[in-house]
Amino acid sequence: MNTQVRHIKDFIHQWAPPGIKMSYDNVGLLVGDPAAPVSRMLVCLDVTEEIVEEALEKKCELIVSHHPLIFNKISAINPTNEQGRIIYKMIRNNIALLSAHTNLDAALDGVSFVLANNLGLDDLQFLDRQYTISRKISLTTDYEDTEAVLKLLNYYSAEEAHFYEVDGRKGGQKHFEAIIDQHNVSQLKNALEKEGLMKKGSFQEIEMATPSNNFGMGVTGEYPDQGITVDEFLHLVCRALDVPSVRYSGKAKRIKKVAVCGGSGVFLKEKAMRAGADAFVTADVKYHDYFTEKSDFLLVDAGHYETEFPVVEAIRKELAEAFEL
Repeated sequence: MNTQVRHIKDFIHQWAPPGIKMSYDNVGLLVGDPAAPVSRMLVCLDVTEEIVEEALEKKCELIVSHHPLIFNKISAINPTNEQGRIIYKMIRNNIALLSAHTNLDAALDGVSFVLANNLGLDDLQFLDRQYTISRKISLTTDYEDTEAVLKLLNYYSAEEAHFYEVDGRKGGQKHFEAIIDQHNVSQLKNALEKEGLMKKGSFQEIEMATPSNNFGMGVTGEYPDQGITVDEFLHLVCRALDVPSVRYSGKAKRIKKVAVCGGSGVFLKEKAMRAGADAFVTADVKYHDYFTEKSDFLLVDAGHYETEFPVVEAIRKELAEAFEL
């Protein structure tokens, strides 16, 4: 199969669906033709003029970035400012741009999971799981091949999929139920219609108050046994992120449970303390944020770029394993 831009987009969106992004964000295919062929791609944190030049030198048809180049609406595209020069040059040279930002922040194995892995933490879990995007769906059909229906549900990441016979109805009808994330519902319905499984009134979708297990913000993890000393921990953070120093406040006897959030995550500080974390690693911590009521707690600002940059290699590795380019 000849790889096209849309294939890369679909792969990224399976990992980090656009529907879970923050309301202010702008993600997805920001520049380029979805049907354009891709033989080489470049992965980066930020799209700069130097990045576009590198893409041209390496003959890349696609750039995959974490931070979107286009945040707000633009009224003109011309080479009179940096953003205009970048977009102008990409369009002239048929280079597409795909961005995954806060949707990748909130995804399983996304930005914070990569950061936690780099810090050597075990037993990783979401710190904040307040993404109430789960839906309960039900389907009533007389389709005989139950395994095919269950396989289709599982293909669209449905959980707890099951069925039972509908008593008192002719034609051997069966009732299927499953839990599925909101962004997959429309695609599932289209697939069911294509297979002739949809009838008027046979499909129902119910919003659930329980959060999704697949998305959240921040991550917690632990070091084995009794953990490590504060000095060992700070040295480990510097070494893992390749920085000479970090800013921090507070103190702790030992560091066993750690919360992390790549990028600007200080809004999760209180949740980190309530979760019993001995330390919280994030970035963009303001002066007054360094003060905490918990005495045995370490707050570490390791830098926005530094805490997010490891995800670039993670994206590259995922794409290299999925596509033969």
